[in-house]
Amino acid sequence: MKTVTRDEVVAHVRDMFAKLDTNRDGFVMKAEAEAAHQRMAGAMHERRAERIARRGANAGAAFDRLDVNKDGYLTRQEFDAGRQLRQERRAMVMQQGRMAGMMRMHAGMGFGHGRMFEAADVNKDGRVSLQEATAAALQHFDAGDLNHDGRLTPEERMQMRQQLRAQRRPA
Repeated sequence: MKTVTRDEVVAHVRDMFAKLDTNRDGFVMKAEAEAAHQRMAGAMHERRAERIARRGANAGAAFDRLDVNKDGYLTRQEFDAGRQLRQERRAMVMQQGRMAGMMRMHAGMGFGHGRMFEAADVNKDGRVSLQEATAAALQHFDAGDLNHDGRLTPEERMQMRQQLRAQRRPA
């Protein structure tokens, strides 16, 4: 959730393109993009499983955190206070995740998957060049840079997200 410049977007696209172009032919094919997406999804699932396992191992510590008066019992008030804190944390994490996702999309990472791949493949040859990827990322950047100062702020990303949502809603 930081401000991103056009130069940072271009550098990020170059880095991501180098990672996605696994056969080093100067193009990202749909299969390369899909494979990268699967690797990323697998890594996310592994990290999630690790977090869940750690939570299970820390069950006693969680009880101790909730038992504010340390009497060995949880009152309804202690439990509800803990639930409220968890909901607030979860909302914060989800918001950070959404913003990170939007940042990745606007920074050019999203060109490799699904409709973004199709949009980036301007000449429709089934592959995306670095030039096409950069142009697609900068097009998204420019659409979000509402004041056209060459910087995309978290507020501008949020406004663009809301605009995109409104466009997708049926009338």
